[in-house]
Amino acid sequence: MEQQYKMVTESLKLLASSLEEQEKYLPDFADVPDDVTSSFENAFLILPTLIENNKFSNNSIASILRLYNKMQWCLRNLELDDFSNVEWNKVREMARETLQLMGEPIEKPDSNYI
Repeated sequence: MEQQYKMVTESLKLLASSLEEQEKYLPDFADVPDDVTSSFENAFLILPTLIENNKFSNNSIASILRLYNKMQWCLRNLELDDFSNVEWNKVREMARETLQLMGEPIEKPDSNYI
């Protein structure tokens, strides 16, 4: 259960990072937008089990859901293919706010969980 929780928090840390930090953190061959969003989408899939085990407050759950919806909206809008635009920066801001709600530090993610 703890490993699943770390997967969620570390994916949020990656998503919360600036584009420059994401580019530095991921390997040169990485498709940064795809790797960042896929990491969070994969973590999102394990949320039900964590929620059932009371790993998140209601406010944290609501924030994660809003963040996921915003990210999906950005992914569906083809004109937002620039991963550094205002809408993607809003996603990063929402990820930072979610981490704060969860009481998690905003720091470089642990690659073992991404």
